[in-house]
Amino acid sequence: MTAYADVDEVIDAWARANVKKLFTEWAGEAARFAYLRGLRPLECFQISIDPPRSGRFTVSARSVDTDDGSEFERLWEGPVEDASVMLEDATEVVRTWANRPTTDGS
Repeated sequence: MTAYADVDEVIDAWARANVKKLFTEWAGEAARFAYLRGLRPLECFQISIDPPRSGRFTVSARSVDTDDGSEFERLWEGPVEDASVMLEDATEVVRTWANRPTTDGS
């Protein structure tokens, strides 16, 4: 059983609906994260999920690369029961970042 056993079903459902690939390992350790494309060429964002601890769950969203040097990061923390809501909120925030106006106003 992995550290994510309590939330893997929720994470998998979110991943099927929102991302092309859910990564489940990093440096030989269990992990859960995914990349979301920006609407602009070469832009990339990441949503990562920390393993639940003491019934709590953490989701973070961040920019990996943007075409204008913008940096974004946001964190959600709450009970495991709110995992689905936090993942949907993170996805919506990333979509907002991806849809921001360009610096030239277009």
